[in-house]
Amino acid sequence: MSTQTIKQPSIQRLFLQLLNQKTLQHAYLFEGKAGTGKKDMAMWVTQSLYCPESRDGGACQTCQTCQRIRSHYHPDVIEIEPDGQSIKIGQVRSLKEEFTKSGMESRRKVVIVEDVEKMTIQAANSLLKFLEEPDGEIYLFLLTTAKHRLLDTILSRCQLIHFPQLPKDERLSLLVERGISQEKAALLIHLTSDADQAQELAEREELVQLVQTVWKWFSFMSKKDDQAFVYVHTDLMPLAREKKDQLMVMDLVLILLQDILNCQVSESHIYAFEKYKETIQSEAQRFRPLAIANMMEVILNGKKMLDSNVAAQGIFEDCSLQIVDVIRNKR
Repeated sequence: MSTQTIKQPSIQRLFLQLLNQKTLQHAYLFEGKAGTGKKDMAMWVTQSLYCPESRDGGACQTCQTCQRIRSHYHPDVIEIEPDGQSIKIGQVRSLKEEFTKSGMESRRKVVIVEDVEKMTIQAANSLLKFLEEPDGEIYLFLLTTAKHRLLDTILSRCQLIHFPQLPKDERLSLLVERGISQEKAALLIHLTSDADQAQELAEREELVQLVQTVWKWFSFMSKKDDQAFVYVHTDLMPLAREKKDQLMVMDLVLILLQDILNCQVSESHIYAFEKYKETIQSEAQRFRPLAIANMMEVILNGKKMLDSNVAAQGIFEDCSLQIVDVIRNKR
């Protein structure tokens, strides 16, 4: 059996069994967080359906057919992804028109839809009709990170396969194998479960500076230093002009607080702020779990306000005052 899709070996074994027994279903919904291997699995199953060199039911991944599928050049394999912010009805209509034609190289056709939760209502209803009345040997793989946003009628017509998130230590090893430093990888696995997104973040020069600035901001707050309020204007805002960076500031503070909390309950915790491990351990002895939870609530409320387009500087300053108040009153 191929080992390319190593992220989810148990799911790969399941599909190998289905392929060998020729009991593959018409439609599957692959659900799980980004980076859990949904697209890789869909591509591997698709290759396995067409591969002429397979000896065990799984794709060889080296023949011309497998390579064409991996390179998105097979005429009977159609891939759909959002056009801008959504998947539109025109894309589904084009798909349905394509499937009225006979396969160019075989009787079967395969469609892979990424971010299926981003379908407009009209597109989703159009897809539903397609699911209800399949014509010929057709296989659909719908990929999503938010199955709760899908129509119940679509969910009921698909075989649901959940892709669990990989353990942090495995994701850490994968990032280190990509050439990312241990210290940076330890932080990135807390920021995202998607290896490609982690790679992009690792290449951002300002990430290290942002982490250092957030650490210093929290240090002021931890010491109940009023400088924390001023620091927002002088140092934090110049680095967090864009909304994505402002949200990352909030995420970094949450991750830092999680480091402190996890330090209290687990000796095997992988520190995101590994560089500051000793200080975090000292902080863990100072704060009660309830105080940490209250600080987290302050930050989470701040994130909600950012999402509502409230001015970031005012949110950060207010968070400074509230967290200092939590620490000062030990609550």
